[in-house]
Amino acid sequence: ITTQKRACNTATCVTHRLADFLSRSGGMGNSNFVPTNVGAKAFGRRRRNTQM
Repeated sequence: ITTQKRACNTATCVTHRLADFLSRSGGMGNSNFVPTNVGAKAFGRRRRNTQM
């Protein structure tokens, strides 16, 4: 998994990595950092499709 994430340098991949890191860091606590509207739609939806 680490190799795939490292090899991915596209904006989408970077966003996924950022979302993953944020969720690992605190999850709810980071909600303040990213708006719920954009975060839930962009991060939640994209992450679900790619990760799952």
